[in-house]
Amino acid sequence: MKKTVPLVIGMLFGAFALAEFYIPHHQVGALSNEFRSWAAILASSAFIIGGINILQVTWPKIRRREPDWGYKVVLLAGAAVMLLAGLPWHKLGDAPTHPTVTFGPRLPAPAPGEPPAAPAVFVKVPADVTYQIGATVGAGTGRLEVVRVAPGEVTIKLSRRVPGYATLETKATLIERDTITVEGDPPMMWGRDGRVFVWIYEHVFGPANATLFALLAFFVASAAFRAFRARNTEAALLLGAAIFMMLGRAPLGGAISDVFPDFAQWLLDVPSNGGRRAIMMGAAIGAIATGLRVILGLERSHLGND
Repeated sequence: MKKTVPLVIGMLFGAFALAEFYIPHHQVGALSNEFRSWAAILASSAFIIGGINILQVTWPKIRRREPDWGYKVVLLAGAAVMLLAGLPWHKLGDAPTHPTVTFGPRLPAPAPGEPPAAPAVFVKVPADVTYQIGATVGAGTGRLEVVRVAPGEVTIKLSRRVPGYATLETKATLIERDTITVEGDPPMMWGRDGRVFVWIYEHVFGPANATLFALLAFFVASAAFRAFRARNTEAALLLGAAIFMMLGRAPLGGAISDVFPDFAQWLLDVPSNGGRRAIMMGAAIGAIATGLRVILGLERSHLGND
């Protein structure tokens, strides 16, 4: 019973996913969208289960001080830091979402014959905050600055130059000789788009990822040196294609002759592209066959060993 019920559920949902492409009724599409929402919830639950599994696997090894247990500590610490940084803590407080706008005294009336005085916006924001008032864009200096705007509705935005901070935005309607004072300091956000999460991703994960791929290049070169030994006809063809590709892509090959870049491009467009398409077609046929085996109940490896 423990395997029959999951098998029947998989067959039913798999058959529905296949049949929806041939039934153009709107109710079928609505039901399909509902099933996709369920699938998204299940996929989100899988992340929680995966986190619990990491803790169950690594913590006993840390406690027993097994070889390389220090790396397990770094793994758990990194996961904990990213989990805390990924939560939207800024939503728990009362962080302002609008800049502070205060109407001040009106400007003096113009002398006879002079045009009406345009509204004035007095901006006082920190030096690392940029402002956009109507069509005027500027950077704060921490001191009071004056921006002249046209009468009417004015959009006011305050933001920071670096990502991870909220943008404060509001609107004000001004007439001739009006003055307003704008103050505000965009608060730092948390979560996926927050300052801490973005900083860790750009300054910790990014360099570490680049370092890993830089080291991988040496492993690839070492493996290529061992694999490109012309022990037989197939290895000789592989070695020859590799030599022509390197000469065609390197500036040295183009300096020697135009034949090398043209031949390298022909290798990519014809033999390589044909082989790649054959592999993709074979993989697609294999995926279709596996899907049909799951729908028909012939494939049961995902349910565990019998």
